[in-house]
This record gives sequence, C-alpha cells and structure tokens, in this order.
Amino acid sequence: MKLATALLLFASLLLALAACTQTADPDTPAATPPPEALASLTATATQTPPATPAPTQAVATETPEPTATAIPTPTATPLPPTPTPTPEPTSTPTPTPTPTPAPTATPQPTPTPTPVPAGTAQLDLGGGILMTVTPEIAFSGRDVSFGLSGLTPWRKVTITISGPDGVPSPWITDDDVNLVDSSGVKSTSATLYPTESGQLEWKRYGINDEAGTWTVDLDLDGSAAGIEYTMNELQLGGEEPITIGVQMTRHTGSGPTTYYSSSVPLALMVDLQQQLNTTALLMEDRTGATVAQLPDLYLMANREIMEQVASATGVDLGFEDGYYKGFGARPGIYMRTDFLTTEAERLLTHEYVHMVSDELANGRDLAAWLTEGLSRYYEYDVSLSGSRADATKLRVYRAADAARDAAQAGGLFSLNTLDDQSDWNARTDQNEISLQYNQSYMAIRFLNETYGSLSGVSVVEDIGRGLTLSQAIESVTGLTLAVFETQFVRWLEGWEDSSRLTVSDYLSGLDLLLADKDALLQQRSQDISVPMTAGESSISRLALVRSAEDLVTGLQHISPPEDALDLHQEAAEYFNLIVEWLNLEFQHAETRDDTYRVRANQMIPEVDAREALLQRGVSNRKFVLNLGD
Repeated sequence: MKLATALLLFASLLLALAACTQTADPDTPAATPPPEALASLTATATQTPPATPAPTQAVATETPEPTATAIPTPTATPLPPTPTPTPEPTSTPTPTPTPTPAPTATPQPTPTPTPVPAGTAQLDLGGGILMTVTPEIAFSGRDVSFGLSGLTPWRKVTITISGPDGVPSPWITDDDVNLVDSSGVKSTSATLYPTESGQLEWKRYGINDEAGTWTVDLDLDGSAAGIEYTMNELQLGGEEPITIGVQMTRHTGSGPTTYYSSSVPLALMVDLQQQLNTTALLMEDRTGATVAQLPDLYLMANREIMEQVASATGVDLGFEDGYYKGFGARPGIYMRTDFLTTEAERLLTHEYVHMVSDELANGRDLAAWLTEGLSRYYEYDVSLSGSRADATKLRVYRAADAARDAAQAGGLFSLNTLDDQSDWNARTDQNEISLQYNQSYMAIRFLNETYGSLSGVSVVEDIGRGLTLSQAIESVTGLTLAVFETQFVRWLEGWEDSSRLTVSDYLSGLDLLLADKDALLQQRSQDISVPMTAGESSISRLALVRSAEDLVTGLQHISPPEDALDLHQEAAEYFNLIVEWLNLEFQHAETRDDTYRVRANQMIPEVDAREALLQRGVSNRKFVLNLGD
C-alpha cells in the first residue's frame, strides 16, 4: 500500500479513532434501532457505544431448473440499554493541606521502540501517537488492519473511513454485519476504546473497497487527525475478454476457470477460487464425496449483470442470486458477488454442494427439499469451520428458530409440496421462500442428527442407485416417508440448541446483576443530589460499596459456559472496578481528604468505557445467538 506522506491534520495531532441462493432473505429480523448514548459518569457525556451489527440480507440461489437457494441475512443488532446517568460528584471544600516537599524524580530510561513487523507501515501522528497499517501494500477487495499506540487509556476513539469519492464507507464488524445508526441506516463511524496500555487495533473488512486513495479520520474527544492509504488493483495474467450476454473476462490459472464481469474485485475472484478448492476438500473430508473436476465459476458484480448472463446461457432467472447449472452450454456455478465476504463464500459453497448432490444421484431427479436442505446444511457446516464462525452462527440460529416457530404455529409446508424444483423456484412470496429453505435445512438436520451424520448423503446415494425418495428414506431410517415427516415435525416443534441454552441461562443471570448495577448507580445519583451531613454521606457511600461488593459475589455464583468466559471476565473486571471506585468515594466522605475524590473521578473514564464494552458484548452475544432481551 502506498501511504500518503502528508498527514491530514485537523483540530490537533491527537487521535480519536447459497443450486440457488438469495440475499435479502425474509428471515431477517426487523432492524433494531441503536442504543441511546451512554450517560457518562463524568460531567462530559460518554459517547454511545456503536450501534450493534445489522447483517445485510442473505441471498437465495437457484439452479436453472437446477436449484435455488436463499441465504438469510440478519438485521440490525439490538443495542444495549442506556445506563442510569451518574454525574460526577461535586467537589467538597477541604482545608488546604500543608505542602509536602515533592521527592526528586528518578530518571527513567527511554523505552525501546516496539519493532514494526515486515510489511507494515508506521506513521507518527505526533504527541507520542503512532499508527500502523498492515499490509503496507494493500489491494482492493482485501482487508486492512490498523493499530494505534500512545493513546490516553479508556478515552473513546471514533473512526471514520472514506472511499476514493470522499464518501464515508459503512462499517463492517467481525461478525460480517453492518453497524446501523439510530435511524437504522448503515453507520459510517465506530467508537472504540484504547486499552490500559493506550493501544487500539481494528480491521477494515475490504470486500467492497475499490482501488484508489482511502482516508482514515480519527477523533478523540474533539481532537482529530487522519491519514490516507492506497488500495491497489491486483494485476493477474492468463486473462482474455469474452462476451456472455455482457463483456466478461476469462481467467485461467491454478484454480478453476473463472469468468468475471466488470466491477468484480480481482482479489475477491482469487479468494473465491481458493474457497472453492477449500470447500471441495472439506466436503470430501466430511462426506467422502468427490468430483472429477471443479466447475467453472461465473462471477457477476450485481443482479442486473447476472440477469443478462443468465439470459445468454438459457436460464430463466427467478429470485436466485446464485445457481449451479449442470446442463447445456456453459455448465458451472453462477453467482453475484456484491455481498459481504462470508455471504459470498456460503453462496459458493451452497452451489458446489448442489453439484456434488447431482453427481451422487447419478443424474436422477432429487426432491427440492432434499437437495436444497443438503446444500444449506453443508453451506453452514463448512462456514462454521472458517475464521469468522459467528457470521454464520447468527444465520444458523435465525433459520432454525424461524422453522421451529412455523412448526409450532402449524405453518410448515408438507414435504410433498416441496418436492418439485419448478414449484420451488417459482415461489415469489418472500416468507414462503424463506420458510422452504429453513424447513428443508432443519429436515436434513433432523435426518443427520437422529440417524447418523451422513444420513442425508446416504439418501441421495440410494436414489442414485435407483430407489425412490420414499424407499431411500425407509432404507436409511427404517421409517416410511409419512412417519419420517411426522417425527420430523414433532422434533422441530421442540427443537432447542443445548449449547445456546447454557449461554442463555448465564446471560439471564448476568442481566439481573446488570439491573442491580443500574439501580446502584441510580441510588448514587440520588444520593449526590441530596444535601447530607458528613455522617450521612459516609453511611450512604458505604452502603453503595456494600452493594457493589454484592455484585462481585453474585457474579461468582453464576457459572459461565465456555462460550461466555470472555464476557464473564469482562464483567468481573467491571464490577471490581466499581467496588474500587465507590470505595474511594467512601474514603473521601469518611476523611474529607480530597485526594480520594480526585482519584475516584480519574477512574470514571475507565468505568464508562468498561460499561460500554460489557453492554456491547452482551448485546452482540444475544444477537449472534438470536436471543431476545
């Protein structure tokens, strides 16, 4: 990456910081407005924690009579509640102490600078603040990591990143969803907090980032600075132009032959080639299924281009945003690429599984619910083993919960109405499209979780050997198709994920403690606003300390599951910090020594920051697990 040599300084040099898949899935919960700003414990209001992630909608894919698949995309994450305002205490007049001679300072050695890793650019922003950018040479469609050091611990940093056109770009989270503002609009800024060491790290997920000069604007309590960095276009060989309804480029190399339209980032094209290789290996490992040759890939930058390519290759495009075409001219996987990273990868995996299923079936027709359910099942399974598992986990829970809710409401399709692929592809009601995918996915989960992890594949193999669907189901499960469906519905009505239940129970206990914390801070606020004698003030402050100690004890009595250990540690650090802070306020009330009050007030930024981080962590965990507040 080429970094601009001139820093953009503003107020000061201080920093702030799935045969088919369909996106826009109806499964997606309605967007939740972000939380109100956190009321600061100091006179200066603490900024609201960034809005919780709102995943973009998922894509459904469909094979030309091939198969269609819809990929759900969750909506905005519910945001944490606003804490009880806790104003900074009014300073108490104290007698002027007798001056104490200040000791002579012991000279401190100059710290050794932290070495900068190779491939990382380091910039001096002034005032002891350094910024790192990795990689030094960045490419469009790829991620960029940033780091800051020398910041004031716990003071919020707001970060805004703008594209070459100067327009701030939406903020994408680790869970591959977009932050949203109070109006449900994608947020272009995020607020983070430096650690106790004054360091901060974040990653820019660049799947949609085009080549050109990008700007990072950083703000810390009104002081601002910024840098520019360059996203370069990847240069590849082995390319030739070709027309398939629209102008495309054919790329040949070590991976599958790939055709891509204009505006498809070359880095993404390369990544999807690698994803196809990885998916093939994982599917072989999980099922033993192999294909003689990887399919060609056709990547289109948007829906409009995809419609033109589909028309040129004899496909009547419906709701799908991706499909596997196993017949006629130009067989292969066709898909849009204007999605976030994990969504594009799942779409590709989904279509590849359709190809595998067709080969296992030896060209015989498969019930739509069977092939679509298998594709969705392995789409999720492969993605959950990736580096950003939560981005898929949140969609898994939404799909499963929506299917269960439909079962409990008596709203499921009968499986025989989900047999015909033409009927499947022809549905236009978004709720029905979503339900057919979710129900089919859960039917495969029931099959695999009840009769063995390869039961779904075995049914397809039996059909490939000439059995009917009913015969194949009976061969694998020992049940007639009608009894299998009855048992599936009964299982689905009572479905729950045991690991989620343990986390849910823990979060319920933590929520109670956080409610007690809010009540404690509300009581503190009331105490401060009421005139008291010195004795009364000491008694009220001591009562607050005892209540805070009860929070620590209460947290020790709830046992965190493995998936919540990090959250539990954050809560422990936060509650212990409150005890320390309130104890200083008690010592001030007891002794009238103003140094206690000053030390207590100096802790407030950390109390604010840890509160925001804990609330954000709880909210995001509930979002991923699809748990209501």
